[in-house]
Amino acid sequence: MLNGLFNRASSAVSLPQKLLLYFSAIAVMIGLTIYIFMLSLMQWIEDEVNQHELKASAPFAISLFQQGARQPLQIGLHVQAFYSHDFIPEAYGDLSQFPSGFSGEVVDRGKAGLLHEVLSFKLFEDDNLNPQKELFLYRSEFKLDGEMQPLYLVMPADNVELSDEEWQSINVFVLTFICVLFLLFGFAIHKLSQRLVEPVDQLVKQLKSPAEHPKFAVPKQSAAEFSQLSQSLNDYRQQNEMMIKQEQAFARYASHELRTPITVISGAAKLQEQNDAPEFQARQRDRIQRAAHEMQHTVDALLSIVKQEKGTVSHEARALELAEIEKIVQPLSLLAQSKKIELIVDFKHAPVIKPTPAVLRMLLSNIISNAINASDSGQIMVVIDSDHISINDNGHGLNASNKEQHNAQHNSHGLGLLIVDSLCQRYQWQFNLIETQPQGCQAKLTFPLLELKS
Repeated sequence: MLNGLFNRASSAVSLPQKLLLYFSAIAVMIGLTIYIFMLSLMQWIEDEVNQHELKASAPFAISLFQQGARQPLQIGLHVQAFYSHDFIPEAYGDLSQFPSGFSGEVVDRGKAGLLHEVLSFKLFEDDNLNPQKELFLYRSEFKLDGEMQPLYLVMPADNVELSDEEWQSINVFVLTFICVLFLLFGFAIHKLSQRLVEPVDQLVKQLKSPAEHPKFAVPKQSAAEFSQLSQSLNDYRQQNEMMIKQEQAFARYASHELRTPITVISGAAKLQEQNDAPEFQARQRDRIQRAAHEMQHTVDALLSIVKQEKGTVSHEARALELAEIEKIVQPLSLLAQSKKIELIVDFKHAPVIKPTPAVLRMLLSNIISNAINASDSGQIMVVIDSDHISINDNGHGLNASNKEQHNAQHNSHGLGLLIVDSLCQRYQWQFNLIETQPQGCQAKLTFPLLELKS
């Protein structure tokens, strides 16, 4: 029944009641076991003490009988000694049926021992219904005038055992003590189970109504594991919110990057309808081709990132070439020239990287664009080495660059630091912004050293 009760699915709130019922059933069984054990132990100790007294009196009784003492021989207050059946009182019954060496309590005539005494034990007993009294008997033999004689040492149980009233008091005390322990342990188990379940119940309520509980919390007295669980849930919620913000920022960026070339293509197509001059038509076709090429790169980069997130693609390491960097920098040169900024590429060593050309183009294009936007003149140096790529400008410094990128992120005019960091984390790259002296800023992409597969 208990197994069926606990295997049934239920809420954590009802668990204390189930635990209380479960442990109450166990406590009742343990209490009854302890009660029977204590009762048997007390009776056994009582019998052993009296039997030991009879055995200890036997040598003294034999000595007195051999010196001519008469029957019945009274030893102390309770022990009587006999060696002839004629002097044994009828109330004691026929004691000759017990063998020599017998030592024990005779409960009923012909029945003896602790087991029979326990099984026949009664809290309330009417002595008038039992004319034959219980007694302790020690049966032995000794020589008297050259002949073997039986020896009976008898001790009436009523004289040495606890009375019925005393047994009743002991039973009431033991039962009361067990009941008090049962109540105390039941109260302690109920409180303990409530303390264990309360954090779980609170966390469930906080999960069901996140608007009312923006932060997971458990009572201070809860176990350390529950505090760790609430902290883990808070960290998970924070990471989840951060990922949502990243995805929203990424969606804004993707929307802008795709909308811009579409606008260029649509505008160039309309302009073609207004002027049939060959040179004008050629310029518009060139704008359409460049916009389509730009959009193709963006789509490839987005698809590459999505595939990597789903684990459907694993890019192998490749060597970065100068031609790829020049191809990335070329479209940005026109923007730099419009602000009288010189864009220089310093290709020191060819690094081995994993990002696809489309992803690398997204990273460098946005970082270089931010550097151009943060500069009014001077030069921007793109340095490629075996373990890093750095973009150094002479602009307004780190604060201006941060402000420019922050505005870009929220106005959907660039990738932004959030997305740059996200892209770098996908390939185990590090992105850092360092302010340079006397003015300017350095954006640095650091990556692990890799080897090309042969």
